[in-house]
Amino acid sequence: MGERLGSAVARVALPTVPTGGFRVPRRRVRLLAILAVRDGAAVLPGWFGNVGPHVDGVVALDDGSTDGTCELLERQPEVVELLRVPADRPAWDEVGNYKRLVHAAIRHGADWIVTLDADHRIEREFRSRVERAIRRGRALGYSVLAFRMRELWDAPDRYRADGIWGQKRRPWIFRARADHVFDEQPLHGSKAPQQGRIRGHFPLADIEVYHLKMIRPADRVARRVRYETMDPEARYQRDVGYAYLTDENGLRLKSVPPARMWSE
Repeated sequence: MGERLGSAVARVALPTVPTGGFRVPRRRVRLLAILAVRDGAAVLPGWFGNVGPHVDGVVALDDGSTDGTCELLERQPEVVELLRVPADRPAWDEVGNYKRLVHAAIRHGADWIVTLDADHRIEREFRSRVERAIRRGRALGYSVLAFRMRELWDAPDRYRADGIWGQKRRPWIFRARADHVFDEQPLHGSKAPQQGRIRGHFPLADIEVYHLKMIRPADRVARRVRYETMDPEARYQRDVGYAYLTDENGLRLKSVPPARMWSE
């Protein structure tokens, strides 16, 4: 699930953490990915091909899938623990799922945790950039880092950049901590520990995450319908609602730079 737009991710208040460098840094932290997924068998092979080489393990939660997702996760060597929710669960519990995932990642010795959905992809130099960002951010007292969210549009190498689309950020990665304070909002909540804010904001690192679920027009319509069904009064995204997901007024696309490209 996406995080609510307009949440406290720093735009100007804090300096962006630079992540560039010529030398490949040594891996100094144990970085585990957490993944909650339901019926994601079609996109998970690409996710593991993309994310797997950059992390030291994956804690996954199968949220009642019926398409073979659970069996696929069981076969993945990167998965250090698989949590299960029965298919007949009474309701979707995003907050509860992520509490279970974070606690499991801590049990498996995570130093830092990155949370990525099955339809997210990361740039090729992700791990090197993360190592630099953690090291440089630590000097500033940062324990949570937000990344830019690039909504791919009509093609896997183009993203939407006009208006709110060019401003999307989310706190994707955070230091593992037993006193993690969770955002209890049931939809679009932040997965990062709330005490990781600096002056009310989550600091931004120069790292890109790409979202596949907006490439095709049909997927954009389905996403809007899904959110409007789950949150018909836009209680959890009052500033913009969900109609913007299919609104192409002012559409402006940018190409993903070759140096920041993603692959599976």
